[in-house]
Amino acid sequence: MTPATSGGGARKHLVSQSSVLSQPDLLSPEELFSQFTISEIQRNFKKIQRDIESKKSELRTMVGERYRELINTADTIAEMQNTVKDIRATLDSIQTSCKLERASSVEKEEEQNRKTEFWSIASQMKLLVDTPEKIWNAMENKQFLIAGQLYLLSRHIVTNLHIGSGSTSQHLTQFPVLTQQWGSISHFKPSILEGCKSALAAVRVSDEQFIECICTVVLLEGVNLEVLVEELLVKRLDTVTQHLTCGGSVRNQLADAIDSVRCTIELVHNNLVVNNNITEKLRHLCHNVTTMEVVSNAFKQETGLQSITRHLPTLVHSYHPTINSSLELPDITTMCKDWLEKVVQSVSDNLPTTLQYVQSVSSVANLVKPYCQKTSSEWESVCVSVVKKNFNIWDDLLQTPINTHVKKIISTYINSAIIATNSEVTDIIQNQMEADVSTFVWNLSGGREAKLQQKAEGYVDSVQSLSSNLDDRLTAIYNDIIVYTGNPEKSRYKEGNARVEEIFGHVYSVTRTALEEVTQHILSCVPEGADLSHFGLSDTLAILIQICRCLTQHTPRLQLLLTPRDKSRYSTQASGVYKSVTNAKNVLLERYGAWVTGIVADKLALFLKSEPLTYAMVWEETAIQEEAEGGSVESKILLPVYSSSFINTILYALSSELYRIGCHGLNEEEVSLMIGGLNESIVSVYEEWLESAELTQNMALQYWLDFKFLTAMCNVSSTINPDRNKKVLRVVRRIETNIDPFDWDVFQPHVTSHLHALIRRTYNLYGALSLYSTTTQAIATSANRAVFQQNTHNVLLGNEMVSRFSLLPVRSDSNTDHVTDEEQESELENLASLCATISQFSSPVFSI
Repeated sequence: MTPATSGGGARKHLVSQSSVLSQPDLLSPEELFSQFTISEIQRNFKKIQRDIESKKSELRTMVGERYRELINTADTIAEMQNTVKDIRATLDSIQTSCKLERASSVEKEEEQNRKTEFWSIASQMKLLVDTPEKIWNAMENKQFLIAGQLYLLSRHIVTNLHIGSGSTSQHLTQFPVLTQQWGSISHFKPSILEGCKSALAAVRVSDEQFIECICTVVLLEGVNLEVLVEELLVKRLDTVTQHLTCGGSVRNQLADAIDSVRCTIELVHNNLVVNNNITEKLRHLCHNVTTMEVVSNAFKQETGLQSITRHLPTLVHSYHPTINSSLELPDITTMCKDWLEKVVQSVSDNLPTTLQYVQSVSSVANLVKPYCQKTSSEWESVCVSVVKKNFNIWDDLLQTPINTHVKKIISTYINSAIIATNSEVTDIIQNQMEADVSTFVWNLSGGREAKLQQKAEGYVDSVQSLSSNLDDRLTAIYNDIIVYTGNPEKSRYKEGNARVEEIFGHVYSVTRTALEEVTQHILSCVPEGADLSHFGLSDTLAILIQICRCLTQHTPRLQLLLTPRDKSRYSTQASGVYKSVTNAKNVLLERYGAWVTGIVADKLALFLKSEPLTYAMVWEETAIQEEAEGGSVESKILLPVYSSSFINTILYALSSELYRIGCHGLNEEEVSLMIGGLNESIVSVYEEWLESAELTQNMALQYWLDFKFLTAMCNVSSTINPDRNKKVLRVVRRIETNIDPFDWDVFQPHVTSHLHALIRRTYNLYGALSLYSTTTQAIATSANRAVFQQNTHNVLLGNEMVSRFSLLPVRSDSNTDHVTDEEQESELENLASLCATISQFSSPVFSI
């Protein structure tokens, strides 16, 4: 032990010993001398000195006693020092070896990292390079979800490469194609979205394709489902509108539009209402579908695929797409209801344009036949689930525009038929080749039974053709209509069929309006107040009357179309099926009757103002028994037997004119409407003439017979008119005033008998009048009918043994074979005079 060491120990001992001293021992010298005395200081010094010596002695004793231990300790310390040096050397060598090993390992790790990064980039580059081709293939195969997933994976890879470490950026310089590859991939996004929207807008879309396209759009654009469903419905509405306006086959257009509507409702029902397949699919894509699955689906286990995917970084391996939009479903029911309303409006607006080239009702019926059937229960349940009500394709979507188009076709066809009929009426009037029915009916021309029947009824060929052509046109229209509505005559179509009632109600309205146009055209051909004596207007009027009659009698199809289906609706609008035609016929008959009546009145007035008794009057002697003083005396009186020749001329001309227009086909009301006012005109002429006429008794007898015969033959009226009968009786009484009353009492029974006989004799000759005269009918069927049994019919029997002119006045004198030359000459003069009279006073219009 060194002295310093031992001295230091002594000092410590002294200090420890001095610690038992009082406090002054610890003071500084200045403080000691200031606080203690010198003796105290010396005494204290000596004490400290003794303690020092004592301690030194103890130290020498202790050193002597422990020297050996110190030597051993020193040796041990030296040995320990050497050992420490060896250990330190060994540690240094170990540290050096560790440093060398560590440096080698770092270099290997860095090399491996460089290789791993290289292969990672290379594998990602491989994916990026191959991805465009795979996206193209997926889009061509309509696998838009795979294409979208590849696009998102490529975008993730590119983003990962660009935000990597600096070393990664250095490796990018080794692959300059990577910086350009994203440019070739980024343009696929609009194409994929457009492909999805096009697929969603297709006519028929499967549930799987629908879900994949929706998910692809959500992944690429991140839109909310509500917005996406709205866009989808708008796109589907555009699809319906496009198919209705794209042109091409109308059948295909309509089928595609209807299929689009049905497919839309079914897609919404299957994927948004019953099962929320879209949300489940999106969640599956975001949580369960890995990059490996996407790559495997795209590359289809190609060679080397595992080696490529093995080097992909974890960031790529663990990639899942994220969705920032809401997956909550909107109010599907409200949206679909609004959409269906827009579809109905679109179909109503565009379907007429689509159907403009369908020009027949039967073609329309064939088009809509698949949609008129009852809807299936499955479709009804789908509609109720989606829009809370049944949406019938025919009733709710197609019926209104289809019926509108059918009505348009019907109106066009009926108007065309009416235009053609008006044209035929004009042609018939301009080419009046067969105006005289009286000669036409005896023209021996062949024909069908139906035409012969119409010919017998007084219809010329042109009128028959007109009615036949009109009925054929309407038959074609009717047959075309019933293909669409079904035969309304069958029991199952009679009531409760809205389509039949609507269509045939329209047919009734259009036909009635069109027939009114025909009647207006007919009436315009002979204006009211026109002089029928000029320009053949009487022939025109006669033809028009035939046309009106034929339209009401020989157009059964017209009658069927003019029969309203809903009689309660149309009963107040038309009292008869042919009301307009009947009214027109009545107007024409009145005009014709007014013209005929005027001519008859004028001719009669002209005859009366002349000297009619000079014209071929026939009187006969009649034996009578008179009481005298000597008993009864037989005497003979001369009384008129036949009417005056001018009366016969007028009646024959009038009858011929009536036959000329075919009066044998007219009924009693029509004849009455035409010449019902003839008697009144005759009475007026006679009243005016009698005011200034001076008559002898013989003239009065002849005029009485003429007037009674004329008024009897012209008493054509369907109603009894007391005022007219009073006027006739007044004229008769006025004529009788010119006859001696006593003589008249004798003459009246015989003259009346002659009048009845005259009516029977001329019954066939003036058949056109006598057939409808109530007076002649009563006389002809009176108690003396048995005498004239063979002469009471207007149509003679076709028997050769029957006398064809049995009613002509024939001389009953037994000396007819011994006629003198004077008598023959007198008769010839009378006959010549009669012919001259007929030629002078016959109407230029009436054909005798």
